[in-house]
Amino acid sequence: MLKLVDLLGIKKENYSDYKIHFAIGSKRKDEPKNEFILGTFEEWQQIQTKKNFNRKYVISLIWVEENKWMFAGVYEVNGEPIKDCNLYKYDLKITGNQKDLVGRVIIAFKKEFRNSYPYLESNPQNGAKPKEMEVTSILESKLSIEEFRGFNQINIDWLTLNAIITNNISSWKSALSNAKGVYLIVDTITGKMYVGSAYGEECIWNRWSDYSIDGHGGNVKLKELLEKNGVDYKKNFKYSILEVCNMNLGSQYIIERESYWKKVLMTESKGLN
Repeated sequence: MLKLVDLLGIKKENYSDYKIHFAIGSKRKDEPKNEFILGTFEEWQQIQTKKNFNRKYVISLIWVEENKWMFAGVYEVNGEPIKDCNLYKYDLKITGNQKDLVGRVIIAFKKEFRNSYPYLESNPQNGAKPKEMEVTSILESKLSIEEFRGFNQINIDWLTLNAIITNNISSWKSALSNAKGVYLIVDTITGKMYVGSAYGEECIWNRWSDYSIDGHGGNVKLKELLEKNGVDYKKNFKYSILEVCNMNLGSQYIIERESYWKKVLMTESKGLN
């Protein structure tokens, strides 16, 4: 099997120049993956709570699923970080080392140690050695937002929704702009739900565009949640479709279907409506 160090052409005598960054979210494991899809991973990585990047180069790997990591580039560390409010901001510049494979190389590695910033030559007591990491596959294209696969397949978080709207992903826009219906927003921290409906111009796409801007779309309880917990709390929201309605049906019918789902899911008495 091909080892990552061989793919990157790193010789044994140069291992001491490198650190690994196993990028994984503290609250949600897929946070750095979502940042990568949004194109903001580099900015996300530069902010650290400690002086974690104390070597010349950092090999960045992003968690994609259990024991699977995605190659996100080799970065050069330029100087000491700037400290601001107990955070350290690094000046990291991606190098040309296999830059064309960023977002395409998948690594198999069972990380059984806690350290997310091990030295390349580390020999941990538990688990495999970082230098032994193996490449399991090289994707044809860079990891990105999946094309629209159907209304019954939608279950996306706010970061993904924002990326879809901001990047005007055509397959999603075409589908959501031509669909009236009833949708669901779930606060994944508390499990509380909000039921809404869309029947105006550009239908669900237009309504969800409002949520991509501020997270609450004008809904009172969602707005209160964000005012209480901070604007970043919207990243805990997930969006799905409960029911798609015929485009020829009037707004009153869809409002009635919205009321039906509110009763079924008890979102007025126990949720966010």
